[in-house]
This record gives sequence, C-alpha cells and structure tokens, in this order.
Amino acid sequence: MTEAKKIQDDIDHRIASVASFAGLRRFPQGRGFKQWTGDDSKALMKVYLPAIEGYVPVDVIRTFRAFLKFCYLVRRNIITESTLGEIQNTLDRFHRYRTIFQSIGVVLMFSLPQQHSCSHYVLLI
Repeated sequence: MTEAKKIQDDIDHRIASVASFAGLRRFPQGRGFKQWTGDDSKALMKVYLPAIEGYVPVDVIRTFRAFLKFCYLVRRNIITESTLGEIQNTLDRFHRYRTIFQSIGVVLMFSLPQQHSCSHYVLLI
C-alpha cells in the first residue's frame, strides 16, 4: 500500500469516526460516497479540516478555514457593520495564508477571477 493510500484511508477513518453531535452530519463511509450535493459538501467541510490536520501544512488548513468562514459570513441574512469588518478580516487572512500554495509549488500564480471578486464583497454590500 502506498503512503498516499494510507493517508487517504486514515483521513476516511477520521471522517467516519466523528461522534454524533448536534449540527454535524456523520459520514460513516468516510468521503467515499457516490453522489454529492451542495449540502453534502458543506456538511463534509465541517469535519474535513480536522481530518486532514497533520497531513497538510498548517497554512493550508488556515486558508480553507478562512475561505469557509468568509462564505458563511457573506451568506448571512443580516449583515451589520461589525459583520462587514469580520468579512474583511477573514478575507485578509485568506489572502495572506493562500500564499502557501505558491510556496509549496501547487500554483505559480493566482489568476482566479472568483477569488478576485471576493475582494469587492464588502464594498458591494
């Protein structure tokens, strides 16, 4: 068994081992289910970040955590001045931490229009 397969199996085990808790969906089969919905993806993200901890650099986890928090903040029904500040702080953290993907060679440069459009959210709201 390759090292990557062992890691994937351990991540699946971690996902499947999540205790039953209000607000968390369980994935007893790990991440290996056949058809995903948007709700499945959102629910999996709540348990996925802790499951990959130790296998990826800390700044990768920080990047995903900041991006997920940004997504949750901008989807709120009520956004206050305080929320706008939180959105901006979260977005700043995302942009700071995402440089890990350049430093480990995953991407050479960032040219994703969707990531750029996030910079305009606070102003547009």
